[in-house]
Amino acid sequence: MSYREDTRGGVLPFTSKADTLEWLSAYDDLHIPPLRSFRVGEWLAAREATLALLGRSFPGARLAVRSSCRREDSRESSGAGAFTSVLDVPADDRDALAAAVETVIASYGPPDSATPPGPADLADPDDQVLVQPMVEGIVVSGVMMTRVHADGAPYYVVNYDESGQADAITGGRNVSKTVFVFRDAEDEHWDSRRLRSFIALARRVEALCGHDELDMEFCLDGAGVLHLLQVRPICTQARWIAGADGQVRAKIGFVVDFISERVGQWPGLFGQRTILGVMPDWNPAEMIGVTPRLLASSLYRELITRRVWSQAREFMGYRQMPPEELMLMVAGRPFIDVRISFNSFLPAGLDGVTAETLVGAWLDRLDTHPQFHDKVEFQVAQTALDFCFDKHLDERYPGLLTRARREEFRAALHGLTAHCLESGQRSSMDWAYEAITELRNRQAARGRISADALAQGMKPLPQLVLLAEECRLFGTLPFSILARHAFIAESLLRSTVERGALAPERLAAFKTTIRTVSGEMSHDLMSVCRSGMDRETFLARYGHLRPCSYDILSPRYADRDGLFSDSSPVSMVEAEAPFALTPQEYNNIASLLHEAHFGNTQPEGLLEYARRSIAGRELAKFIFTRNLSDMLELLALWGDRLGLSRDDLSHLEVRDVMEWASHSLLRDAPGYFRELADKGRELFNLGRSIKLGYIIRSARDVYVVPQHRSAPNFIGHGRTEAPLARLYPDSPCSADIAGRLVCIENADPGFDWIFSRGIAGLVTMFGGTNSHMAIRCAEYGLPAAIGVGELLFEQVTSAQSALLDAGACTLQPL
Repeated sequence: MSYREDTRGGVLPFTSKADTLEWLSAYDDLHIPPLRSFRVGEWLAAREATLALLGRSFPGARLAVRSSCRREDSRESSGAGAFTSVLDVPADDRDALAAAVETVIASYGPPDSATPPGPADLADPDDQVLVQPMVEGIVVSGVMMTRVHADGAPYYVVNYDESGQADAITGGRNVSKTVFVFRDAEDEHWDSRRLRSFIALARRVEALCGHDELDMEFCLDGAGVLHLLQVRPICTQARWIAGADGQVRAKIGFVVDFISERVGQWPGLFGQRTILGVMPDWNPAEMIGVTPRLLASSLYRELITRRVWSQAREFMGYRQMPPEELMLMVAGRPFIDVRISFNSFLPAGLDGVTAETLVGAWLDRLDTHPQFHDKVEFQVAQTALDFCFDKHLDERYPGLLTRARREEFRAALHGLTAHCLESGQRSSMDWAYEAITELRNRQAARGRISADALAQGMKPLPQLVLLAEECRLFGTLPFSILARHAFIAESLLRSTVERGALAPERLAAFKTTIRTVSGEMSHDLMSVCRSGMDRETFLARYGHLRPCSYDILSPRYADRDGLFSDSSPVSMVEAEAPFALTPQEYNNIASLLHEAHFGNTQPEGLLEYARRSIAGRELAKFIFTRNLSDMLELLALWGDRLGLSRDDLSHLEVRDVMEWASHSLLRDAPGYFRELADKGRELFNLGRSIKLGYIIRSARDVYVVPQHRSAPNFIGHGRTEAPLARLYPDSPCSADIAGRLVCIENADPGFDWIFSRGIAGLVTMFGGTNSHMAIRCAEYGLPAAIGVGELLFEQVTSAQSALLDAGACTLQPL
């Protein structure tokens, strides 16, 4: 769709919604619905004459009676949603039309705006009411901003809905689509003709208004006509980050160059291309956030994603990997290189042609099903031989492998899975349990990190290096092994349900009997609140935990106020008796084990494997995070000596700090590290301003960024309708959340204290089906929606209450 050049020029003053639309309605190509407006004073003086005029202007039409108060649509305040509009009013029904006008005017209230709405005669007589016919046959309704409202970054932000409801976006009732389009993007950067027409409309209105900071509403009808419904300035400009526009424009080309280089062929890896994602495999979005500070991301890389992650898989029988880091940092944002991840899921010894075929097919499936970005182990790659191997391979990849290659793949996965199910000296799970026990013993012998220890001569940086190496060898490596075992166990258990050997509710009942360290913590916390266990004993065990494990700004339990306040009875599901398979279930699972040639494993052994792997994973995380927490506190103590705040430290790369223990610094340390912190802070701000999606498939995704609507992971079968409580990393533990549906961004173990508060359910923005909080909710029998994505999360948390029906896979704001 093209638009003719402006012939009037000038800068639009934005005096009111009605005046703005009337000014723009001179341009027929904007397709603004015909309008009439009148002042409140006119209505009060000539009510019947105004009604008659409206009736003559729009005979037989259905009308939108809209607010046009002078306190909305200004540069200082949008007033969005503050005043009432009434839709679908019959023009020929004078009573209904009069009532709609009175309702709109009453919502204005007195001119001082500080008092509640009142009768029409209390409103400012110079305020207006805007009346237009409803657009018929709407297929798309949307809102566009010509810059990011939070910081002014140079993107068109298009938020649209395809339900056909005129106010679907502004009413917030549906899960809409959001696309960020870089302001300098060109037509070849996207294929959607519809999106092109939206951006063309935005650019046309910018040119007419003489502004490039606009917020506009639009709709598309069934005939393909795009209608402009509202234009106003973005009112958040005073809070924009200085220089965000220039920074993004200057740096985005380098991001494109990096992506272009990375997505092509790569030495030592199968797969002709790659995809980057924030949630596949080791899901950094869940663990450190979408835009983490440099310290958090560098700690995650040092302890896990640089090499530990692949060493663990090699130990278990997966392919030996080249020395590639799993997590890439793109403009300050963490992404998993999915090609590297998929290569690491190949069993050792697999033929190269088979490996290339599988990795290519897995990447293609994720490309066409981006909603699986946080479920790749269950919906994309086959990483173990479960009881649905053949069914899933045929459904997802029909005809992909020849019979010989199919059997080769099956045999390799069989050997790997059978070895994982074994116990004894050759078992990687047993080794992991021994290693994590060794770390716990070392922690007990070491004692606490404190200012007193530094005062007594402890060297902070050598100790930091020691803690990191100890954490890798005896903490994150065994944790990585146990986490992979837990995924294999979950895959096997799910396939017993899919094959009909075990009912879904029986699997849920089994999971409630898996007692983890988190369950122990919840009971211990309740014991403290009931004057059983003393606080010092509790904090000695659990005081190292923090809601965001890698974030130095997130206080530990030991440093939090209100941890022991107002705890409600923990809502654990107590099993009436130890879980036992019925004879029929036993025979069903035994048959599946025999069919898969796992003859050395009995049904009870499979359940025990699941118990040990799931509980072991949580235990390992609990133990290694003590080292991580000590590292953060040690950094804080070291920084305090140099005059560096925790905020300063959060923007440092941990390796830059640790290398000072062995590299002579030829200048003053405080100034040097402050400069590094300033650079890290600049990168952090840039990471927030440059918009990148959850999935990057090519350099084009840097210019046009769709925010993928995640498919939530529903846990359990419960249903709850409850008020909402949104928590943040620094939310006090005394927060009143009993009986509430708790909403948190990251499914991090540091939020475990919520389970002692009698909550009704849980919603998280990020997290997978096997994430920490998913396991916690399964253990407690709590309904949960894990990893719902940014859009749905924000929609839900903007409501006062919500319905979560895990059994029906429904999450709905109320």
